[in-house]
Amino acid sequence: MKIVFFACCSILIFFVIFFGSLNYFFRGVPLFNIFNINISDLVFVLKKKEFSESNKVDFNKDHYIHKCGYLEDGFNNLSYRKDIFGFRENKSDLFYDTNIVILGDSFGASHCINKPNDLTSKLISNTGDEKILNISVSGTGPYYQKEMMINLFNKNNTKFNTFIWLFYEGNDHEELKNNFGKKFDFNFNVNTIKDLQTLDQTKVNYVPLINLTMLKIKFFLSNFTRGFGTLIKYFKSYPKLIIDENMYDITVKQLNNFLIENKIENKIIFYIPKYTRLAYNRINHPQITQLDNLKDLIERTAQKYNFEFIDGAFIYHNRPNPLDVFHYNLPTHFNSKGYSILAEELSIRLKLLVGSR
Repeated sequence: MKIVFFACCSILIFFVIFFGSLNYFFRGVPLFNIFNINISDLVFVLKKKEFSESNKVDFNKDHYIHKCGYLEDGFNNLSYRKDIFGFRENKSDLFYDTNIVILGDSFGASHCINKPNDLTSKLISNTGDEKILNISVSGTGPYYQKEMMINLFNKNNTKFNTFIWLFYEGNDHEELKNNFGKKFDFNFNVNTIKDLQTLDQTKVNYVPLINLTMLKIKFFLSNFTRGFGTLIKYFKSYPKLIIDENMYDITVKQLNNFLIENKIENKIIFYIPKYTRLAYNRINHPQITQLDNLKDLIERTAQKYNFEFIDGAFIYHNRPNPLDVFHYNLPTHFNSKGYSILAEELSIRLKLLVGSR
C-alpha cells in the first residue's frame, strides 16, 4: 500500500514539475478549446466588481444597444447613437470636413467599450483635436474597408488631412481573401430611422449553464497544460496567411491612389496584434514566425506606398503583462487599457508626423 501511495505521489510530482516547467519556458495560450470552455462562461466567473463602473453607460432610448458584454467585461453592453450613415457617434459635419480619419474593424470601432473609454474619445483627449471621423466597421477587412471609404468619401467629397488604417492580424487576412475583387452595393442614404429602445438592455444578463466548480477546474487545467500545448504546436505546419501578396498590395495601392488624388500626406498603418501572439513568451515558435511573416508583408507594403508603419505587435508585447489589455487576460477585444495604449501611440506618432511636414 505504501509503495502504491509513493508511486502515485511520485507521478503527481513529476507531472507538476513537467507541466510547470513547460509553462515557465513556453507560456502560451490556455487550452480553452481542448477543455471545451466557453469564453462567456469564463468572463462570468472571472469578472470583478471594480470593472462594473468603468464601462458603465446610462440607458438612453435613442441609443443602439449591442448585447456583447457577456463576451467582454461581463457587466455592460455597448450603447451608442448611430450617426447619419450608421457608423458610431460621428458628428454629421465630420463626414464632409474633418482632420483625422480612422478606418478599421471591430478594434477600430472599440467593440463593446462605451464612452469615454473608446478609441476615438481617448484620441481626442490625447491630441486635443475633436475633428476625428471614425468609420471603422466590425467584421470587415482591408479590401471592404477600402471600397467603403472611397465610395463614401466620393459621395460626400470629404475633406481631411490625416488617415489612420488599422490592420488586425487576427482575421484581416481572412477578410481580405474572402472579399478581394468583390463588388459591394453601399447604401449610404442618410439614416433617418432611429433604433428606439423600449427596455434598458445596457446591463449584461448572462448566467452559465455549466457547473461553476467544474468550470473552475477546467480553467485551471487549461492553464496548467498550456505550455505543453505550445510544445505540441511546434510540430504543426503554419502556412502563409496571405498566399497571394498582390491582393494586399493592390488594395493598399488603390486606396493610396485615392489619398494621393485628395492630397493626403499624413498616412499611418497601425498593426494590431492578436491574443495568441501576446500569450506566447518571447520564444522562437513557428506560429509566431507565421505571424511575423504577415507583419513583414504589411510593413513592406506600408513603406512601399509611403505609409508610416506602427508595429503594435512590439508595443503591446513589450510590456510586463501583455495580456492585461484584454478583459481578464482572456481572448476578448481590448479593454480600456488596450485602447489607452493604442490612442497614446497614435497621438505620439501623429505629433511627430504632422510636425515633420
